[in-house]
Amino acid sequence: MQKRLLWLFFSFRGRLRRAPFWWSLIWASAAFALLFAALDAALGYGGTLLLYPPYFWALAALGTKRLHDRGKSPLWFVALLVPVLGVLWAVVELGLRRGSAGENRFGVDPLEVRADYLTVS
Repeated sequence: MQKRLLWLFFSFRGRLRRAPFWWSLIWASAAFALLFAALDAALGYGGTLLLYPPYFWALAALGTKRLHDRGKSPLWFVALLVPVLGVLWAVVELGLRRGSAGENRFGVDPLEVRADYLTVS
């Protein structure tokens, strides 16, 4: 479980389906908001600045794995620099569109059912 969380939020390798992407995004954002409120109350706004680097790293890791599932390079994040349209593109591309079917250059399809270890081929 711990290894899975580290991979999910800190690794830029592999592919990620839509549902785990959304749930991870919600959990990371909720944790950020709670920690932000606690640090702001305890240390003031300056103390909350420590939260931004790990939060943005986690968002980048989730988005990269989601782009990998779509068969795209993380260089597509440059589209986020376009005001309004970049964010809309990211929501549609990362959150709404289905991943590419089958294996791609970034790994196996996360929807594929793994063969049972007792199966003889």
